[in-house]
Amino acid sequence: METFAAILFWVGTLTLAYQYVGYPLLLAGIALVRGRRTAASYASEAELPRVSLVISAYNEEEVLDRKLENAVELDYPRDRLEVIVASDGSTDRTNEIAQSYADRGVVLHDYPVNRGKNLCLNDTLPRARGDVIVFTDANGMYQQDALRKLVQPFADPKVGSVCGELVYRNFNENPIAEGYNRYWELDQLQKRLESGLGRLLGANGSIFGIRTGLCRPIPNDVCNDMVQPIWVGAAGHDCLYEPGALSIEAGSRNLGDELRRRSRIIGRGIRGIAAVWPDIVRERAWLLGWELLSRKGLRYLTPVWFLMIFAGAALAGGLFYRLVFAGQLLVYAAIPMAFLLPEGSLKRRLSPAVYFGIANLAAGMGWWKVLTGSELGRWQTAERPFETGAVAATSKGARE
Repeated sequence: METFAAILFWVGTLTLAYQYVGYPLLLAGIALVRGRRTAASYASEAELPRVSLVISAYNEEEVLDRKLENAVELDYPRDRLEVIVASDGSTDRTNEIAQSYADRGVVLHDYPVNRGKNLCLNDTLPRARGDVIVFTDANGMYQQDALRKLVQPFADPKVGSVCGELVYRNFNENPIAEGYNRYWELDQLQKRLESGLGRLLGANGSIFGIRTGLCRPIPNDVCNDMVQPIWVGAAGHDCLYEPGALSIEAGSRNLGDELRRRSRIIGRGIRGIAAVWPDIVRERAWLLGWELLSRKGLRYLTPVWFLMIFAGAALAGGLFYRLVFAGQLLVYAAIPMAFLLPEGSLKRRLSPAVYFGIANLAAGMGWWKVLTGSELGRWQTAERPFETGAVAATSKGARE
């Protein structure tokens, strides 16, 4: 039994070590051997592509007016920018707000029945007039130059998709938003390394673009920002990360909202792996397949690796395993206790651990939704307070 317990412990430990340390190091090593991918840029404003900025919206009256004001004021030639609101069966003032911007070039695609974001996009994209489709959410506020920076790499005809950077602005010392920003930093590092190989794995739904001719209809129960870029990469086109193109969102207001949001994303991500794997195999895109399994597949199974470590440490003999087991108990107990702490520096320092616990709980919930066949296509808009200052926030300020 002790031998089996030790095997459980070390398999879980080494898998996590590979996931968080080994994979990024291997990416960096491959980039050094192959040469880091650098993007071209447009020489003049006249060469900038026509862009269709598609805003997915379902009952977004709380933020849509600010989002549209943000969109029409972007530093991008107005004759080359089409702003589309794809309203997926909204029952509040979403459509009314979108229509009020018609004289400023905003186009409303109103779908009367709420079917889900992807089915709504599948009907919207064939009607878009841009050379590049830029996907965004109603609560994502762009820096003024974000769109211009996002499309610059498309000057290279080999580039099929570009992802910008998403930052969660923490307005109210919210440990969920603060923890997500710290947790997100590892993801951003991996995006930079993957971009150096021209094979960025997925994108940020708040800000990413794809050449119009490469967009495909997608199932309703997968993540659009994950599946579309992987399809593009599997077909041999470069997918890049442009951290200078910044979108800012407010973090989830409470634990319940974040658990629902993350578990839904993970459930759709699990189904997304099944959706893209046939393309990876058919096109023999093995580098992309290795990235997919290393970053997405292993991450979605993180609760399993921690459970193996916990069970192995509990059952194996020896002082080392007992100390590890005791340390795990302390860490797991500290996560809920952190929510009870008063606001201050200690709570802020504990926020990454809190969010790490939330993310792994959400992963377990995501697997449960997939295995039980839960509906993942449609969503309920959560309350997301967003201060006006976010529109003008800098990347540094967004993290403060």
